[in-house]
Amino acid sequence: MRSTVAEHLGASTLRRRLVSGTTWALGGKIGAAMIGIVTNGLLARLLTKQEFGVYLLAFSIISLGAVIGSLGLPKTVLRFVAESMTLGQPGRAQRAIYTALGLGVLGALGASLAYFFIVGDLLSRYLFHSPTLAAVIGLTTGWMAISAMQEIMAEAFRGFHDIRMATLFGGVAAGGKGTGLIMRIMLLACLALLGLTSGWDADLRTVMLAAIGSGAASALLAVLFLHKRVTLLGTQGVGDPISTKDTLRDAFPILVISLTSFVLLTAADLWILGVFRPQEEVALYGAASRLVTLIAMPLLITNLVLPPIIAQMYAQGRTVALERTLRSFSTLSGVPSLLVLIVFMLFGGPILGLVYTPYYQSAAMVLVLLSAGKLAAVWAGSCGTVLQFTGHQGSMLRVNLLTSPLFIIGALLVVRDYGPIGVASMTAAVTVLQNAVLVLVAKKKTGMWTHVSLSPSRLRKGLSKR
Repeated sequence: MRSTVAEHLGASTLRRRLVSGTTWALGGKIGAAMIGIVTNGLLARLLTKQEFGVYLLAFSIISLGAVIGSLGLPKTVLRFVAESMTLGQPGRAQRAIYTALGLGVLGALGASLAYFFIVGDLLSRYLFHSPTLAAVIGLTTGWMAISAMQEIMAEAFRGFHDIRMATLFGGVAAGGKGTGLIMRIMLLACLALLGLTSGWDADLRTVMLAAIGSGAASALLAVLFLHKRVTLLGTQGVGDPISTKDTLRDAFPILVISLTSFVLLTAADLWILGVFRPQEEVALYGAASRLVTLIAMPLLITNLVLPPIIAQMYAQGRTVALERTLRSFSTLSGVPSLLVLIVFMLFGGPILGLVYTPYYQSAAMVLVLLSAGKLAAVWAGSCGTVLQFTGHQGSMLRVNLLTSPLFIIGALLVVRDYGPIGVASMTAAVTVLQNAVLVLVAKKKTGMWTHVSLSPSRLRKGLSKR
């Protein structure tokens, strides 16, 4: 009897977390995506085509720097906080957060200073041959450091199942294209004001100053809210803290996974185009890739909600129920993504022209190719997230290390002759391959499938009361 009541209460709590988390993640992601699309449209009008291409390159560098500077700590702090709170050890969770933030400060400073003094000039002048990019090295450095710390704090909130705060204060390190809702709103307001006061004629430096100011204000608010949350925690478990060594041991594989994923999903395509093609073509490709966020949004929402649930249920051995939950969410993510792909196939050119300017309509085929690859990732479900939060980061790392070089080699072979379309084709092909392998590896390591299920009965079971 007691066991039945406990299971009922546990299932009820899980449902409440999923509903609350999904609501915030859904609203936040939809709002952030819409704001992001409008923001990029304003940027395309404020900047020249060349400057917009340089902005996209700078943003990819900032995202990479944030990944390196955060040292893999965002996912580690999420996991340790979720586990500690589940075990009734809030003091242990508190120490995990302090350790992660301390290491994060060192990592953010190290990555930023390395870019400012060494890497920035090499990339700007000798790889991309861009004096414009070289002129904003200092601004790029500042934005990089802020973003690394934002990501760690956002994932600490997520470890408490506080999807609301994680959505509001997220950084750019995860995936390279997302920022917290608060920063997006601030930046949009700044750009709109800038456009109205300048006659829609601004330079890259001014735009980046607006972005840094927005990021700094958002990060300061995150610090205040997280400090308030952490100081209220009890002391249970403080005598059994997670050491710095254990934190780094857990974070290092995640850092390498994040870097290899970033190479495939975010940076390498733009960088290869930036090296071999005009920056106007970088702008075309980057404009299309920003709209692909609409395809990936359902999966991004799912992966914002599920990590603490995965860590908790897997630790409890509830793999059957967890698989039902995973596949149900994959199905709920996959259907709208397919509909968005169909819309892009039919109206991609006009949509690009409406969001940006008529010049960008020529990127319609790039948009369709990138969207098709992203759809395969959505239909594969949260396979990578499952591996990361069940202790199988090494398996995911090996898959990424094998597939990322395939993309780089393939893109280098096609970029000179086929430009953005060739790079988009290679991105889509390798994305499909990588996610198919990850689904199989997740099944082998955890016994759980993660991909879309087209069975209505399975979907009902995954979402019904247990």
